[in-house]
Formats: sequence, structure tokens, C-alpha cells
Amino acid sequence: MRALVYAGKGRMDLVDVEEPRLTASHQAKVRIAMTGICGTDHKILAGKLDVADVGTVLGHEGVGTVVEVGDAVTHLKVGDRVVVNPTQSCGTCRNCRLGAYCYCFNFDDHQVGFTLAGTFAEYYVGSAQYLYPIPEGMSWRVASLIEPLGCSLNSVLKSNLRPHESALVIGSGAIGLLCQTITRRLCRLTVATEPNAFRRDFAAGVANHALHPADLTPETVAELTGGRKFDVVIDAVGNQLATALEVVAKGGRVVPMGYDDTYRVEVAPTRLIDDGLSIVAAVPVHDAIGPALDFAADTPALADMVTTEVGMPDFRQAFEATMGVDLATGQAVDVKAVKAVIRS
Repeated sequence: MRALVYAGKGRMDLVDVEEPRLTASHQAKVRIAMTGICGTDHKILAGKLDVADVGTVLGHEGVGTVVEVGDAVTHLKVGDRVVVNPTQSCGTCRNCRLGAYCYCFNFDDHQVGFTLAGTFAEYYVGSAQYLYPIPEGMSWRVASLIEPLGCSLNSVLKSNLRPHESALVIGSGAIGLLCQTITRRLCRLTVATEPNAFRRDFAAGVANHALHPADLTPETVAELTGGRKFDVVIDAVGNQLATALEVVAKGGRVVPMGYDDTYRVEVAPTRLIDDGLSIVAAVPVHDAIGPALDFAADTPALADMVTTEVGMPDFRQAFEATMGVDLATGQAVDVKAVKAVIRS
């Protein structure tokens, strides 16, 4: 079968690999319909996140149709449409026994699209317990957003955002826009920032205000928040924690959500203590899929976020449109998409 395989920093190749088959009674086989390109996939190719093994099929935001089930599988049948939950675990270490699956001591060995074969492929085989039925009437495009929506939903909820508060979401890529969609429902004011004009225009239809980062001045923050700053600030980029700490209100919470292994920032503990600030980094959750399916069921407009859809042979086009980087030369190009999906 065809699959997109990680070939080292900056490289992903479309190759023929052996089609996976069931090897245990608790597994199911899925014909993948499409897989969303995650910011994590961007960071892997850019060398900013060292989590994938060379030779591994990438992709972890996969959706598709069940074509085979093992004898022990009872909650799925052939023909069911499903979302793949890529966040898996060993189930037997101390943390797993305590229910902290996302902090599994063997976590790195159980991640779809990083160390386990992912869903940028025609077929996926894995434990059926990590497959979630897609509600009738939900489009493939909305379903492809369920995994990142679940991550975003959990991050916002962990911030303890309340209806009378304000939220700033730094970055308006897919994760940032999903966070904005959620905070817009939950609080009185949502402000977005984004340097790219295409994405900033899109964010203007989601948040109350969408600004270029250069326009996030102390005067503008004061005007938007009534002089208070923001109660919750979410860094959906991965390298904006310093900015987040500058604009968060006393008693506020900062959520570092984007991933960038190369980023470092100094934090003064006395500032955290004196201003009563919390940095909420414990945002992973093992079951992000179930809550996201319920949330998305009443939000069909999420499909509008998928602005690019291509087949596997055109994967470079989709990556470049969302990364803003020419994969062949490494040169910057205009970002021309919000969310891209690859059809298998």
C-alpha cells in the first residue's frame, strides 16, 4: 500500500509499504479516508520536535472505515466510520494503573504516527479500544478535526476559564482557531493574534478580535480588557510563553500548548507568586476524543477550517501551504491554508 514515511529531518517520502494485517483478536483494520496535517507533523519535518522514528508512517489525525475486526471486538463492525485516537499507552506501568495514561512511563513507544505506524496511509491496524465511531451525519472533514479539537478542548478546560473572563489565543493555525472556537463559547471576550494575513482574516470570523502580533501593545491590551489584561492566555504556537506572561492578568493562567523543543524562556518565580499566576502545562488527556465528538456534533462550521484537501501524491503542496516553507529548498513561502488534510 502507499504511505508517507518519515525519512529524517525535512524529509517525508511517498513509498510502497507492506499492508498491515490483524495480529491480535482485539485489533481492527481501518481503510483511511483522510488524515489532518498537525502542527506536530510540521515541527517533526522542521527538526523542532524529535519524536518520530525514521521509517515510521507519519500521521495521527486519521479517520476512516472499518474493514475488518478481530474476534474480541464487540463495539465495532465492518462498515463503521471511526476516528483513530493516536494517544495510546502501555496500560500496565504505575502511571497507567493510576489512570494517568498520558504520563505512561512507556508513552513514547505507543504513539501513532510517531513510533507506531500512522495514518498517512491507505490502511491502519491497531487496538479497537482506540477507535471511536463517528456520529451519523458528521462529515469526514469535521471528523478529521476531532483529535486536535479534543486536545484544544482539554487545554481550555484545564485553564478553568469562566464566563466573565477574557482569553487571548496566540496563533491562529488550526489549534489556535479551535481554541478560539471553544473560548468564544465559554467566556465574554476572545482575542486572537496571527502574523499571516490569510489566517488572521479567518480568525476574525471566529474570535471577537484578531490582531497582528505587533498590534498587541499595552495600550491595545488595556483597551480590549478594560485595563485588566487577559485572564487566560493560550500559546498555540509553542514559542510565545514570554509574550503570554507579559499580557496575563494578576490571578491569570497561561497555557503553553504549542510544541517547540528549541524554545527556551526565563521565568521569574517571584512574579508568579506575587501576581498569583499559574502556568498550566498539564493539559494532555488520554480520552480527548469522546468529549470532542460531542462538542463537534453541534458545530458543523468546523469543516470550513479545512481549506486544503489533496491526495497523497500531492502531500508536499499541503504541507507547504500550512507550514509556509518550501520543503525542497527550506525557503519561506506564503501560508495559504488553515488546515490541510491528505486523502488516502
